Formats: sequence, C-alpha cells, structure tokens
Amino acid sequence: MYFYGVNIGGFTSQADLTEKHLNTFITEKDIIDIKKMGFNIVRLPVDYFLFESDDKPYVYNEKRMKYVDNVIDWTGKHGITVILDLHKAPGHSFAFKERDKNDIWDKKSNSRKRFLKIWEYFAQRYLKVPHIMYEPLNEPVAPKDSQWISLAKDAVKAIRKHDKKHWIVVESNLWGQIATFKKMKKFSDNKIIYSFHFYEPLLITHQLAEWVSFYKFNLYRRNVEYPGRPENVGNLKEEVKKKDDSFASFLEKQDIYWDKSEIEKLIYEAVKFQKKYKVPVLCGEFGCIAKGSPQTRKNWTNDVIQIFKKYRISYTYWNYKNMDFGIVDYTKKYRDSPNYANKERKDYNVLKALQDGIL
Repeated sequence: MYFYGVNIGGFTSQADLTEKHLNTFITEKDIIDIKKMGFNIVRLPVDYFLFESDDKPYVYNEKRMKYVDNVIDWTGKHGITVILDLHKAPGHSFAFKERDKNDIWDKKSNSRKRFLKIWEYFAQRYLKVPHIMYEPLNEPVAPKDSQWISLAKDAVKAIRKHDKKHWIVVESNLWGQIATFKKMKKFSDNKIIYSFHFYEPLLITHQLAEWVSFYKFNLYRRNVEYPGRPENVGNLKEEVKKKDDSFASFLEKQDIYWDKSEIEKLIYEAVKFQKKYKVPVLCGEFGCIAKGSPQTRKNWTNDVIQIFKKYRISYTYWNYKNMDFGIVDYTKKYRDSPNYANKERKDYNVLKALQDGIL
C-alpha cells in the first residue's frame, strides 16, 4: 500500500462556506488536474458545520453534503482514492484559542455523542463507495494522549457498526506531531492506517506565518533558509510556553543545522512503528510555507519526499490550492511571490519534488 497525493483543504473546511465558494473553489477540473499530476489520492478536509448546525444537532443538510458527494464521485470517476477527514468536529478544534473550549474528551458530553453519530452517518452513507477511507479527526489536541486514543477507539467502533471493510486513518496526538507518534497505540482493528503530520522544523516551514504563536506574539519573525540553522533562537521555546503552553512543544531543539539527515531522524519515529507492527503509515499533511524562498521550499520538500519514498510512507501534501502552502495559488496575498512567478501560478519546484516520490 503506497499512496501519493494532496489535500484539497480550503474547500469544505477552513473557509467561508458560501454557495459561491463551494460551487467554484474545487470542481471536477481540479480532480482531473490532480490526476494529470500523477497523484492517486486526495485528502478531503470537511468541517462539521458544513452540514450540521449547532442549533440542530443530528440533522444533516443533504444540500450541503452534495459538495462532499461531488468530490467522492469525481475521485471515483478518475481513479483516485479519497480520505474523508473530519477537520473540525463538534467540541473540537485544533486552532489557537478555539481549542481552549474543546469538550469532546468528556465521555458524557453532547459533543462526543454528536461526533460519533457523524461517523455512523458517514459509514452508512459511503458504505458502498469502493475508493474511500475515513479519518475520524484532524490534528487532535487532547490534554492526554490516552484521551485521544480512547476517542479514536470509540470512533472506530462507531464506524465498524456499519462498515467493516474500509480503511480508517488515525493520527497521533497534539496536531499529529511526529514527537507524539512514539506514544501511538496499535489498534486491534487490522484496517488502520497510522498517520502523522510533518512540519519540522517549524521555524522553517512556518516562517512568518501570522497564525503561529511565535509570530503572533512577535517573538520570532525571520526568513530562514533550508538547509540551514535558524538564527537567534535563544530561549524562544520558553517565551512561547508563557503564551501558548501546548504549542511550545513544536519548538524543541530548533537551534541546530537542519538538513536531510536531521529530518530523517525525526521521521524515523514513524518508521520504527511501521516496522515493529508491519502496518501502513501515512503523512497526512506536510509542507513549507510560500513565504519561504523558492530554493528553501524546493530543498525541504525534496528531502522529505525522498525519505517518504525510501521507507514507503504514503503522503498527502498540504495543499493543492492556496492555503499558504499551495502547489498553485491564486490569492492576492501571494500575488508577488517568486514561488508562483508564472502565468499558471504554479510552484513547479514543489510539484516536481512531490512527483519524484511516485514509485
């Protein structure tokens, strides 16, 4: 089992979900283009409020679900596997500030009940779709790893009430960090794909990203080249910890010279799990922000892809279109970016690196 592809984030998640946006942002043409690029899988992030209102829990809007159905139909038509990823769930968000309100970890909460019902609904709805996989929750941020594992097991159980055949993708805790992958548990279900997200080192992949804590609090605002060593890191982790305790874990050991060998040391945590249990492993998200230089984006992506290829780690790059990491980008924000300095607004460096991972 080896998949290589992209996320189509910013469509049914992390977006202003207006009819205009939903009718135009991703169409069948995009799926055809993804197929032409050589990819065999897409990850489709979906926010629950696309189809369910907090005012009317357990009522699913069929009109809005057609946008999810469309992608599933198009991918099937063009021979692409699709991962249905619940990106934001009732009672759970991975975003700064929002995550302080998460109550999905409470086994008696209504949020948890709604979450599990959504997965029963999906499992029944897509039971006969041959090319789908399920990802119960994107980037869990449980206070304890055991809380996430407990919820994940409940989600698997909910899906298996109706669907015994489809693969289920389970991430590691705390944004899918590779650092928490070592605490991943092997499930008794034999159709689980174990997943992580990879944005290491964050000072390179998220340089000048306005939503991360070290930028938000004006603690580190620098361009950083890769391979290379971030300058003047100092006690950044400790300073971030004062502002955003859980996020500070991303800043462990940043002050080194980063190259392919250092990246491989981190990814090998997933490889050890893969070899020990003889299970498939997926990197569900990875990327280097378009605020980085073209050479940095190219070098970083190429190194990561070659490591994935070496160990047969499947991957879905973040992101196909826009969202600060896109292979293509049509936003005003990156209008003058040298990464998209062509009429197609396509980063050919990143695309070529991703295609080099195809076996």
